[in-house]
Amino acid sequence: MPVISVNLQEFVKFVGTDLSITEIAEALPMLGVAWEGYHDGEFSVEVFPNRPDMLSVEGLARAFSSFIGVRPGLRRFEVESPGGRVTRVEGKVSPIRPYIGMAVILDFPMEENALLSMMQLQEKLHITHCRRRRKASIGIYDLDTIVFPITYTTKPVDFRFRPLEWDSKITLRDILLKHPKGIEYAYILEGLDRYPILLDNNGTVLSMPPIINSEDTKVTLNTTNLLIDVTGTHLKTVLEVLNIVTSSIAERGGRIGAVRILYPNKELVTPDMNPRSMVLNIKYATKLLGIDLTVKDVKMHLRKMGYEVEGKGNCDEVEVLIPCYRTDIMHQIDLVEDIAIAYGYGNFEPELPSISTIGEEDDIEKFSHVLRDLMVGFNMQEVITFYLSNEDKLFRRMEVPAEPLVKTANPKTEEYTVLRTWLLPSLMEVLSRNQHNEYPQRIFEVDDVVILDEKTDTGARTERKLAAAVCHADTGFHEIKGLVESFLKNIGIRGYKFEELEKGCFITGRAAKVLVEQDEIGYFGEIHPKVLENWGLKMPVSAMEFSVNKIYRYVKEI
Repeated sequence: MPVISVNLQEFVKFVGTDLSITEIAEALPMLGVAWEGYHDGEFSVEVFPNRPDMLSVEGLARAFSSFIGVRPGLRRFEVESPGGRVTRVEGKVSPIRPYIGMAVILDFPMEENALLSMMQLQEKLHITHCRRRRKASIGIYDLDTIVFPITYTTKPVDFRFRPLEWDSKITLRDILLKHPKGIEYAYILEGLDRYPILLDNNGTVLSMPPIINSEDTKVTLNTTNLLIDVTGTHLKTVLEVLNIVTSSIAERGGRIGAVRILYPNKELVTPDMNPRSMVLNIKYATKLLGIDLTVKDVKMHLRKMGYEVEGKGNCDEVEVLIPCYRTDIMHQIDLVEDIAIAYGYGNFEPELPSISTIGEEDDIEKFSHVLRDLMVGFNMQEVITFYLSNEDKLFRRMEVPAEPLVKTANPKTEEYTVLRTWLLPSLMEVLSRNQHNEYPQRIFEVDDVVILDEKTDTGARTERKLAAAVCHADTGFHEIKGLVESFLKNIGIRGYKFEELEKGCFITGRAAKVLVEQDEIGYFGEIHPKVLENWGLKMPVSAMEFSVNKIYRYVKEI
C-alpha cells in the first residue's frame, strides 16, 4: 500500500484548525490510514487502496477536516464552461490508448509545496489506481505554453521531441531505450510501431502518454495556469483519476475549467465534478452495524465523512450525495462502512457469538499450505489472482469451448463479469503482464474456482485447485511432465497413470491427463502457440492444473 509524506504545516493549514502532531497521530488512524511516523516537520501515513483521494496532503486534510467536524459535509466544485478549449481525439489511438479526459485550473497560486504535492499525487496514483500507468496516466502542463485545439493522435517511432529533463530532441524509439521513464514503462507500448502523442495547434508536443511529458510544457514555480490530462484504456478510470487530481489541486485555490473532448463518434465535456446520488436504506445500515440509527444520526455520521444527506423525519431511506472524488463508493454497503468509521469502531460493544463448537482451520486449508510449501520447494513463485474474470479470458483466449458458469448480475466493468472455473487463464494473464521481467518465470496458484452444481442449495460450489506455469525459451512437455511426476511423488500419490489429452489450450500430442483409479485428478501440457498469441506471449509456456479436493481424498486413503 502506498505511503505518502505530509508536511505538517501544510496539513494543519488545509484542515483549518490548530493541531499538534500528537492529536493528529491519535485521530488520523481512525479515518482508516496507518500512521508511519513523524520526522523533521513531516509525517508519513499508509493509505489504503480504496481511498486514492487521500493520496495527497490536500485530499487527506480535506477528509480529516470533515472527520473532526471542522468542515463537515459535501465539498462542491464549480466548473467553468470550456469555451474554445477543445481536444480532438483521432481514431488512430483507439486500438492503443483510446480515452482521454482534461481539465484546466486558472489563476493557481503556485508554490514549491504545491509542486511537490502534485508530483507525489501523480506518482502514488500511477502506482495504485492507474495500475502502473497501464490503465491510466496523468500529465500536468503549463497552460500558457499551449494553444488550443489540442490533438490526441499517434506518431511513428522516428518522430522527435524533447522529453522532460532532457537536453535535446530525440526519437520516440530512443525515449523508450534511453530515458529513465521510457525504460521503466516501455513494456506498456511494446510491439507498437506508432505511439500516442498530444500536440497543440502550433505542433508543440505536450506529452507521449503514458511515458513522459515534454520539456516545452513543463510546470515551474512561475506557472499560474494548469492543464491536466489523463489518458488510458478504461474510460471510467480515466474520469475518476481526473476528478481526484483536479479536486486535490483545486483545494489550494484557482478556478476549474472544462475542456471539450471530441471523439470520432461522440463528445465529452470534462471534468464532471457534480456529486453522484445513492439511496441508503437506514434499516439495512442498522441491521449490519447492530446500532439504532435515526435519519439525524445518519446525516451526522455521513457529513463527518464528506457527504451530504437529504431525508426528513423517520423515513426508511435517505438520498446521499457522494463527492466526485470518492471513487470507492459503489454500493450502499460502502456508505455503511463510512457510518461505522464516523461512529468509531471503538464505540461498538463486542459480543461473543452463541456457538457450540470451537473453530479450527479446515483440513483442505492445512493441505493447501503443504502444497504451497512444496511448490516453493520446486523453485516456483506463488501468485494470487482475482476470483472474478470474463468469458474472453476463460474461453476464447484459451481456445476452449465456453461452458456454463456463474455470472455477475450487474458488473461494473467488462473485465470482471463471471466467476472463474479454472486457474490457468489467470496464470496466463500474469505471464502476459510480466513480459518486461526476466526469464525463466515459474509461477503457481492454489485457490478456489466456482463450479455450477444443481445438487447444492446455492446452485454452485467452490473447488480448490492448484495450477502452475513455466515460461522460458526452452520449456516444453518434458519439463512440465517432470514437475508433475515430482509433485505427485512428494505428496504420496501412487498408482497414477497418464493418458493423452485433447484440450484446445494445449498442443495436440503434448498434453496428458492424470488418472487415479480412472478418476481424472488433473492435467498438464505444452500451451498451444495460438493461445500464446492470444495472450501476446512470445515465450513458450508449459502448465498444469490439479483438483486439490481430489488429491486430498486420495492422500487421506494412503
